[in-house]
Amino acid sequence: MDVASEVKRLTAGRGADLVIVAVSARGIVDQAMACSRPGSRILLFAQTSCTERIEASGADICVGERSLLGCYSASVDLQAESAKLVFGGEIPVEELISHRLPLVKIRSGIDLALHPGPNSLKIIVQPQRWS
Repeated sequence: MDVASEVKRLTAGRGADLVIVAVSARGIVDQAMACSRPGSRILLFAQTSCTERIEASGADICVGERSLLGCYSASVDLQAESAKLVFGGEIPVEELISHRLPLVKIRSGIDLALHPGPNSLKIIVQPQRWS
């Protein structure tokens, strides 16, 4: 299947707003570029196992005003160990929450997250709970 053609067909020729690349393969970034629209974002997720260098066209990024982003995910073994520590209560994660705000105060929660104070750690906005 020609993925780029299928994406263009599904988006009336526009291309994807966001492309998430979650595999390592030769030419995958070029394929992501071909699937995306100008102004889109392309996320390279967990490309740490890829030993090949990733090459991309500067024109595809700059002229197309695309954003190329990366993020990391730990190994499955590390994730399992982290879950055991958190859900087993060995790490007091509740102490990391410095602010709990109702949904009606979401704007102040976002402002606080954008401009944290010395006592700001994790800010949670919670919808009202109905009893």
